[in-house]
Amino acid sequence: MKKFLWIITAILLSSYTITMAQDGIFQHPSSPNNIYIPKYKNVNCKFSQTKTIPNSQAYIKSSGNFKFQNTNGVIFETTYPVKTTTSYTTDQNNRISGIITAVSNRDYSYLNKNFDLFYNKVNSDWTLALRPKTSSKAHSVMKSVIISGGDFIKQININTINSGDTTINFTQCSAY
Repeated sequence: MKKFLWIITAILLSSYTITMAQDGIFQHPSSPNNIYIPKYKNVNCKFSQTKTIPNSQAYIKSSGNFKFQNTNGVIFETTYPVKTTTSYTTDQNNRISGIITAVSNRDYSYLNKNFDLFYNKVNSDWTLALRPKTSSKAHSVMKSVIISGGDFIKQININTINSGDTTINFTQCSAY
């Protein structure tokens, strides 16, 4: 029984710590001049994604290969549970591709125009949080986007208003 209580306590504390770390970023308002993130050109990574279903404790998991091409945008090649390829090109003006492209190109003026910016850096690890401004098209669908990384982007959390929340983790990243 003691072991069971210890496990439950550990799970609750780790969940609380993750939530506090994500919420903590919103204590660090920033401006484009104070943000420094490595510039990315073309990157390949493995990804795993968890999407929660609104008003439910259910979630959907997927994984596969991620490509960011500075000239073409974002490509997700899902290999689990179903093989598909989803391409969000910059020409399609997709919101997430636009955000990733702006971050990779250090186009903080684009981000600042559409989002309130929050930024924190500890050693080589950084976190950038974006909350849509009232005037932004994203305001009606998105609560926030939290991007964290080091040499490469490690995680993106997309918190939406009606569509559930999505967490994407990136591993085994390499530039080309």
